[in-house]
Amino acid sequence: MEGLLMRGRILIGAAAIALLLAGCTPAAEPSTPEASPSVTESPTPTVEPTTEPVVEALTIPECETLVPLAYAVERFGGSTVFFGELTAADYLFRMTVPGAPEVLTGAEVYRGCSWGVPNSDGSFALAVASITPETSGSLQSALAEAGFSGTISGDLAWWNLEAEGAFSLVGATYILTDDVLIVCDGTGAELTDAIAGKALDAVRTANPALGL
Repeated sequence: MEGLLMRGRILIGAAAIALLLAGCTPAAEPSTPEASPSVTESPTPTVEPTTEPVVEALTIPECETLVPLAYAVERFGGSTVFFGELTAADYLFRMTVPGAPEVLTGAEVYRGCSWGVPNSDGSFALAVASITPETSGSLQSALAEAGFSGTISGDLAWWNLEAEGAFSLVGATYILTDDVLIVCDGTGAELTDAIAGKALDAVRTANPALGL
């Protein structure tokens, strides 16, 4: 009997110890969820607005700057005077090359000038106008077909023609770039070349950005 009681006490004691040990076991801590890797957005590149290149407008100096009177006198004679400016319509009758009159009347910028000897048939005239590359090419083709002689250097084309007129030699010079047309007509190509060349120098000075 005592053996049974002793065995029961041992079992009860063991059970109590087991309960105590179970109570001392630390509770499992809740697992912490792993943080998702953060996504860093790349900054959106700033798109700079595109701007069209600024096209410089052609500046045509006054007649007295294009061809000073002293130079006109030197080339044409001591009695030479400045007659005044010519409108595009005034100049048209002087232009016999097909397509040339339309260039003057359609130009955005134009200036015409005239010099000569009063009370005589001696005179010469100058016209300077803006032009487009396409029109410049078409006009040069017309000049070649009309019998003009041309010299082309880079973007500069120089065309002239001399012929016998009713009383003297008559000449005409056309200087063309992609931006400007210079025309001079008078008594002989030597005169018209000189006057047109003088005007080209003045236009270059007035328009350094165009690279004429």
